Amino acid sequence: MRREISGAIGLIGGVIDAFVGLLILQRNSNGMGSPMMSASNALAGYSLLALGAIVFLTGVYVLVTRVMEHRSTVRLLMIVYGVTMLVLGVGMIGQLFNIMMQGSTVSGIAMILVGLAMLYSGSQMTRTSREEMM
Repeated sequence: MRREISGAIGLIGGVIDAFVGLLILQRNSNGMGSPMMSASNALAGYSLLALGAIVFLTGVYVLVTRVMEHRSTVRLLMIVYGVTMLVLGVGMIGQLFNIMMQGSTVSGIAMILVGLAMLYSGSQMTRTSREEMM
């Protein structure tokens, strides 16, 4: 059951990251702002798109694999993804990045919630692996 929840969190997190990255790239293509802002927005958009793809594929991996042989690696990835999403979400809400777009607060809140869920999922994988060892 925990494997399905962790996989679903990865899928949702990947979709959110990719969606926000696509929104940034779409907004950037409209030519708003200075060239320097456009370059940083493009970098942020492509980075979020890549992060979304990686998180999504990790979620698929967790769902597809029957026996999680690499539980410690997946646990570590979930924790890293969770922290990354928390940092990005707080940055979007606080407008720390040069990304000025509508809905950045909503996207930031969604990223924070999924980041917290990923941290929780990663910590549960740790407890599960310790219980199974005993």
